[in-house]
Amino acid sequence: MSMTNHRLRLTLFLLLVSIPALWAEDDAPSSNAAHESTGQTAVDLPSVTGPKLLTNFIEGGGNFFTLSNAFGEWRGGYARSVVNMKKHVLSAEINGQREFDDAGVYIAVGDTYTFNSSWYGSVTVGSSVGGFFWPRFRTDAFINKKWLKRQQWVTTAGYGYYAAKDVHHDQSVFLGTTYYFERPWIVEEGLRFNVSHPGSVFSPSGFVAVTQGRDKRYYVTLRTGFGEEAYQLVGPAVSLNDFTSQTVTLTWRHWVGRSWGFNAVADYYHNPFYSRGGGVLGLFKEF
Repeated sequence: MSMTNHRLRLTLFLLLVSIPALWAEDDAPSSNAAHESTGQTAVDLPSVTGPKLLTNFIEGGGNFFTLSNAFGEWRGGYARSVVNMKKHVLSAEINGQREFDDAGVYIAVGDTYTFNSSWYGSVTVGSSVGGFFWPRFRTDAFINKKWLKRQQWVTTAGYGYYAAKDVHHDQSVFLGTTYYFERPWIVEEGLRFNVSHPGSVFSPSGFVAVTQGRDKRYYVTLRTGFGEEAYQLVGPAVSLNDFTSQTVTLTWRHWVGRSWGFNAVADYYHNPFYSRGGGVLGLFKEF
């Protein structure tokens, strides 16, 4: 099978699995959502944090991952905060990471703006110091629309630009949906259609995620991502090119007290060159 036919079949498959579950119940609570967008892999897509935008908190933690085939270990730490200011929800993140025998710090800020009861949008920009694996510059923008009787179905469209620290850069379009059931379940799916330059290499990818839980108690999210990657830097002048990858992530956000708790993540990633497994552990405090 040629690579072009493979990408076409993958794109058609991603389109099929992204069809929203319109048969679902109609009495779920309405809500806003935030998007995460860090990392450089094609399966690292924006996702919804929960049945409402988690605001007015600060969180800090660390991570550790082991890689197969002599690719070493990853480790790092992060701090992030989200603050609600009426129609604006402001976010900031700083992430220090050591990967592939290099280290650097990534900093990002974002704003989610509510236009009215049905429409909201977000913009995030970020850059880094050191770390060839971090982007030189990254920006993502999303527009979201709530639908149905209880506004329980949210559709999302977005655009992303990623400038790596080698010669390549990416432009992508994101399409996704989120459905909030009456019971404490959330189903998300998304597609990203990415084009990398030089070469105009097309690399579609997608994810499906299911969340169960309630605010102030816990959220458990199981998410799987799959797709194509055009470039992935593994050294200052070394990249892996034109391959498929898959990831499975389990996230548990649990409130221990009324305004504080922990966030634990177990993550597994695989491509033809290496596998990566590990996790993240952080503590959050609401204010």
